This record gives sequence, C-alpha cells and structure tokens, in this order.
Amino acid sequence: MSDLERNSSSLSRFTRRVLIILGLASLVVIMLFFASQLIDVLLLVFASVLVAVAIDGAVRLCQRYLPLGRQWALALAMTLISLILLVLGALIGPRLGEQLPQLIAELPEAFMQLLSNFRELPGIEAAMAEVEEPAVLLGEPVIDYFTNFFSTTFGAIASFFLILLIGFYLVLSPAKYIGNMVLLCPPAKRERVAQVLCMQGRALRLWLLSRLVSMVFVGVSVALGLAFLGVPMAGALGLVAGVFTFIPYLGPIIGAIPTLLIAFLESPQLALYALILYFVVETLESNLVMPLAAKGLVRLPPAYTVIVQLAGAAVAGVAGVILSTPIAVVAVVTLQALYINDVLGDEIEVLGGRQET
Repeated sequence: MSDLERNSSSLSRFTRRVLIILGLASLVVIMLFFASQLIDVLLLVFASVLVAVAIDGAVRLCQRYLPLGRQWALALAMTLISLILLVLGALIGPRLGEQLPQLIAELPEAFMQLLSNFRELPGIEAAMAEVEEPAVLLGEPVIDYFTNFFSTTFGAIASFFLILLIGFYLVLSPAKYIGNMVLLCPPAKRERVAQVLCMQGRALRLWLLSRLVSMVFVGVSVALGLAFLGVPMAGALGLVAGVFTFIPYLGPIIGAIPTLLIAFLESPQLALYALILYFVVETLESNLVMPLAAKGLVRLPPAYTVIVQLAGAAVAGVAGVILSTPIAVVAVVTLQALYINDVLGDEIEVLGGRQET
C-alpha cells in the first residue's frame, strides 16, 4: 500500500470519527432542548413514577406477610389505601375543609400586620420614607406570592389526579415498562441496567418511607402543639407543616411560615412559642424519630440536598424543589452502581442497600 493510500485511509477513519462525535453531540443537544421544553411533562411523569413506587411498596408489604399473587396483593393494597384515606377524610376532612380556606384568606392580613409592626421599629419608618411607594416594594408582591403559592399548592387537583392515574397504570405491570426501557440498551448491558433500575426502585421506596415517617410525626406533633398553645386553625397548620416536610430541610422552614404569621396575628409572644414548638419538633424528628423508627432508610447529606433543591428551583420552580431530592436519589444510585462500581471498580454499598431482583 502506497503512502497516499495509507494517508487516505487514515483521513477517512478520522473523518468518520469526527462525524460520529458530531452526530452524538448533536443528538445530546437536541435531547436537552426537547427536555427543556417538556420539563413540566417530565416532572409530572416522574411524580407518577413516585406514586407507582409507593403503591408497589404497599403491594410488596402485602406479599411479604400474605400468600398472594401480585394482582391480588395490588387489589388488597389499593383497598387498604382507599379505606385509610376515607377514614382520615371522615375524621378530619370537615374541619380541615373549614380551616384551609380561612387560612388562605387570613395569610395576607397576617403579613400586613407583621409589616405594620416592623415599620414601628426605631429608624425603619424614616428609612422607608426615602423609598418611593414602600408599600408596593414590600407589601403587595409578597402578599400576591403567598396567596398564589398556597392557592397553587392546594388547588392543583387536576394534575394530582393525572399523576395518580399514570402512577396506577405504571404499577399494574411494572415489569413491562422496565422491560421496554431495558430493550433500549445494548444486549450485553441489559441485565446490569435491569439490576440498577431495581436498585433505584428500592432506594425510592426507602426514601418515601422516611418522608412518610417524618410527615406524620411533624404534622401530628405540630397540630397537637398548636392546639395546646391556642393557635387558631391548628389542624390546617399541622397539615401544612406535614405536607411541606416531604421536602427535606427547606420544607419545614417553608411550612413554619404560615404558622408564625397566624400566631403573630394573635400576639408576638404566641408566635415566639410557636417558633419554639417548631424547633423542638424538628429536633426530635431529626435526632430521635428518624434514627429509631427509620433505621436504614435513605437520607441524603443536608448540604447536598439543599444544593439540589436550589438547582431544582432554578430549573422548574416549585415543582423542581418538590421533586429534586427523589431525582437526586435516582442519580446517586445510578452513579454509584454504573460508574463507581462498574467503571472505577470500587466496591461500595449502593444507596438503599442490597440489590433486588
């Protein structure tokens, strides 16, 4: 072979490699573009996956203690979940139905009262007098934010039922959907990808269980404590605290704001007592309840979790904050299993513990 032919062959191989790299880069850019355009849909689908994982956990629990096939265990799990929700709705639903609208209506008034007291502090009035339209600067945008935020949080009924519907369809035959995802991978990697998907499912189940433990403890404790202190709408405020506890670390801070505003509307002293109550409840939850009742469950480091939540807020707003931590759980399991274990060769325990089949 002449030098000209060898140079031509080398140039041809180099050109093919460049074209392959450019093609892959273009594909990644196109996928990222469509993902950015469909971020709301992708988050809704992931929320549906969380619902399916939670129901699947109940199904596995039924199968652990009862000799039932999957379909019968699924029917039993759905029946038990429905009964629990009906009982809770009958017990606390009517009272919460009265308190939640009242809470949303009184939050702007409570915030304005806080602003009024703030302006009475020495030097504040003079400083605000130098600012044009201080009420517009401090008052109305924040009031609108709080009103819209809580209205959106408690009013997204359509999305909630859509998430439940998709989650129910996913849990009917999870093996089918997992199998379709595995088929997209090279044949030599399919078994390993299936193992990683099972690890992700178990890690998400354990993370959801840890959140459920925290939500129940915080919600009940805050409601009882606020009722003892004499704070109005204690049940609704306890529900808000429990719901926001789903978001680790940032959630309890956000959930405490409505309670402090409503308590401050009664008296600053009552707001101080409510703040102390929240501090005690969160301290017990972090240092006593979770280590004892949820040993071995999935919890990410605090700094890592907060950074991920801030990134989720920047990308997708409130939905990004809510779903950023479980997405991070999936990402950590993937990196530990496929990169640290398989590529680097370091033997570490994947988040969530043992593998599942």
